[in-house]
Amino acid sequence: MKKLSKIFYSIMFLLIFSTSASYAGLSLPKVGGDSGGGGNIDEAKTKFTQIFFESAVNYMEAQFHLFNALEMNDEAAKTKKSIEFVKDDKKKEGKRLTNAFTAVSENSDAIESALTDTAATSEEAKAHYAKALPFAVKGLMGTIKLPPEAKSLLDTIKADKMAALKLKDFVKVLPKIPDYVKTATKVGKLVVGGAKSRDVKGAKDAADKLGDL
Repeated sequence: MKKLSKIFYSIMFLLIFSTSASYAGLSLPKVGGDSGGGGNIDEAKTKFTQIFFESAVNYMEAQFHLFNALEMNDEAAKTKKSIEFVKDDKKKEGKRLTNAFTAVSENSDAIESALTDTAATSEEAKAHYAKALPFAVKGLMGTIKLPPEAKSLLDTIKADKMAALKLKDFVKVLPKIPDYVKTATKVGKLVVGGAKSRDVKGAKDAADKLGDL
């Protein structure tokens, strides 16, 4: 009987404690879980990285062909290596992120400077240029989707100190995404406009897809 009484009182104690904890709003903390209004970190990161990496690789592919059109062979070779690195999911995600961000940004500046009215006007150059256009359109259409996803992820990370430490590469890049998108958009329009002025195959189709972007 004593043993049964102990079991009964133990059960009653657990029931009372759990009820009290519920009313008091007590709960176990979630490791890397909800971030107080910022949403789930894994979900926010997945949304951002899917759009970022796909758009960045497309944009770098376009830049690779444009460098060939501009006879900038060193830049083309460097860009090809960056594409391979970014596509290698065995590499750390943060390193792939910073590599892609830096490559796209630096390449955009280089192309903007090199794409003068007299550059890439030969038939061979225009053939390379034509290869760049579909990638440029895909890259640009993906890139413009990034700002809200970047903000969502950054807000989520800021609400979780452990996440901020783990995702330090993301924390460095995310605040720069608006300028990254602005530059990519400006250069993307320049590339498509340059294709039209050079009568590059596919230029009209590319311009139509971009619309009033």
